[in-house]
Amino acid sequence: MIEIKNVSKNYGKCKAVQDVSMVVRDGSIHGLIGENSAGKTTLIKTMVGIYKPDAGSVLYDGRPIFDNPEVLAEMGYVADANEYIPAYTVEGIARFYGRAFSGFQKKDFWEMNDIFQLNPKSAISSLSKGQKMRLAFMLNIARHPKYLIMDEPTSGIDPIGKKELLRILVSEVEKRGTAVLISSHHLGELESICDDVTMMKEGKTVVSQSLNEAKENYAKVQIVFPKGLPTGFTQWEEVLQYRNIGSIYTVILSSYDENIHRKIMDAGAEFMEVLDVSLEEMFLFANGQGVKTDETGK
Repeated sequence: MIEIKNVSKNYGKCKAVQDVSMVVRDGSIHGLIGENSAGKTTLIKTMVGIYKPDAGSVLYDGRPIFDNPEVLAEMGYVADANEYIPAYTVEGIARFYGRAFSGFQKKDFWEMNDIFQLNPKSAISSLSKGQKMRLAFMLNIARHPKYLIMDEPTSGIDPIGKKELLRILVSEVEKRGTAVLISSHHLGELESICDDVTMMKEGKTVVSQSLNEAKENYAKVQIVFPKGLPTGFTQWEEVLQYRNIGSIYTVILSSYDENIHRKIMDAGAEFMEVLDVSLEEMFLFANGQGVKTDETGK
């Protein structure tokens, strides 16, 4: 288990991370999301021991990460930009990892490469960003780490490659109980694999809970108002946003229960259906980007 306890990290007067707390459970995938400059990469670099927090602590099964080789040996880290010795070839860096890390499994590395199709003889300097991401992923998964931290690991990878990467990641978690933290702007990908999610804004935690619990903070309903939008509907405190095509309105609510159901039906709804709220919709509203639109949906 990875515990982030009240972590803060500043760059001079810039407060990059402010009092952030979260837990990454063993055998789970924890998504970290936020806008650019929200503090995600700074938090990740603090989690992997590159930065020392100015306040708070980062603990791996109760052990501090900073300047701790024992914990680092159990951790895999896929950075948002992966730079290796440029003159090394793909097979050369695999040999190096085999010597440097006792848990590195060459067989697993080359089986993954049957999927990702990197030329073993290619120099790392000749690889594209997406190919370097695939290489970093394979190198770290083949170590069978107890903890795995990944910052935008699907960046630059084609759709088929992304699908395979996520499939292998989920399989690794299921087989080995790995504790995984993954940061990504591709919220649809995260939603398909994550157990828990932390949302950051301006260096602070907005939400940190299980994905299912986070979804309970919002509700999405599709409503048929045959006579048009009821008077005052946009002023209801439960209504966060809506859009419509004709008489069919898709509405995001802050909550949904029997009372709001009855209130909507009494206001003239002919039909109403509850829909699943997406992680992207949750992210927009948690970051204050949900706005009420006019009746044309503009």
